[in-house]
Amino acid sequence: MLSQALTRAKQTGVRTVARWPVYRALPPSGLRTYAAIKYLHENSTPEALVSYLRNVGVPVRPLSAALVAARAVFRAGHDELLDEALTTLAERYPHAGAVPALRADLESFHGRYEPALAAAEQADRLAPGSPAGLARVVKLNYRVRPVEAADEAAAAAVPRFPRSPELMWQVALACASADQYARVAAAWQDRPDPAPDDLLPVVRQLATAASRGGEVTAAIGWYRAAIDLLTSGTVRTAPKPRTTTLAGLGARRAIEDLCRVLDGAGVRFFFAAGTALGLIRQGRPLAADGDIDLGVFAEDWDRAALLELFTRDPAFDLDLHPQTEKVGLRHRGGSPVDIFRFYPDGDKVFHDGVFVRWWNSPFEITRREIGGQSVPLPADPERYLVENYGPEWRTPWPGFDAFTDDAPNLEVTRPEFQRLHFTRRAYERLAVGDRAAADQELARAADPAAG
Repeated sequence: MLSQALTRAKQTGVRTVARWPVYRALPPSGLRTYAAIKYLHENSTPEALVSYLRNVGVPVRPLSAALVAARAVFRAGHDELLDEALTTLAERYPHAGAVPALRADLESFHGRYEPALAAAEQADRLAPGSPAGLARVVKLNYRVRPVEAADEAAAAAVPRFPRSPELMWQVALACASADQYARVAAAWQDRPDPAPDDLLPVVRQLATAASRGGEVTAAIGWYRAAIDLLTSGTVRTAPKPRTTTLAGLGARRAIEDLCRVLDGAGVRFFFAAGTALGLIRQGRPLAADGDIDLGVFAEDWDRAALLELFTRDPAFDLDLHPQTEKVGLRHRGGSPVDIFRFYPDGDKVFHDGVFVRWWNSPFEITRREIGGQSVPLPADPERYLVENYGPEWRTPWPGFDAFTDDAPNLEVTRPEFQRLHFTRRAYERLAVGDRAAADQELARAADPAAG
């Protein structure tokens, strides 16, 4: 009874210091530092937490607080402070897999992929029960090893965590051929102790592996199988679909870093699509948006140079897609970034997604001061945003989907992928219990033109 009471008291104390700035009333001590880290982590930005840590140093105990602090330093990009902290933590906690895991992330953002892989493999050995650790190894294998070897290692990873969304997602993202998809699918089908509900946590991952490998019919089949499990009552509940949004991912800092890198290299670019909408309408990126969009005109486009530029810059890591030439990035704070090539075709300019393209009237670029930052944007924002979002672009539209006829400037280039898109939407509606909306999406999947 006493131990239970002490546990409850400890849990109450942790919740209290995370919710209120109790640390301000405490004398300088390890307890004050712990309370400050918990509060600033929950209620502020990585930059604010790092500002505090610069005065007191990154703590070394307890390990949980030290890792919260170190991850905040990582997201804020203060690598000298982080390197010192990781060296100290590795000496103090030689058996903690989370320490070399963070070291792997730091090395990866600096483009030092071989030491990153070595650190990731060490983390996996120390914490073999961590799907995130194995996912990191899978990702870095593709940066260091021949594709054939990385493909084999990715497929071999599947039986260890076949129900882990994180591991399966990394395997799926790296799938760039029909042969690799076949290996991944076979490894998952042969998983140990299969159960009917195994599919639902990883259906999107398996479908993504299929579509990235060019097997769109198979991708649709995974979603159809998941839908059948739910509609037949074989499985009664599904994990709620997760979507990435920019909220809490330091999108402003990402925009600053994008301007720093591209302006510094003399690349002519502009913020596009939803990012332009947020900057023009609200003076900031849209918190509900899924990524930061940029454009580069065809005459300025050099994909190899962009890849080299962002590989060298420690604020960004590459996140490429095998089915498109866009340059995908991940900012240190977590924000996804897409850089699109805008090319002329007839009297329009277009940029491509995987299965669609969007048109705009030709436009010039101008710089605007927004939030203290000079940002490049289409010079005629009214025309540009009407073309992208319609005349009511000033009114927020929750649920807007640029891959459907919500977007007035959409052209579908690969209809089979759009059928996959609607089938995925059907599954996601069903997963939250909306059978009527799921049926509507399935009807659109059968005849995308009807949507």
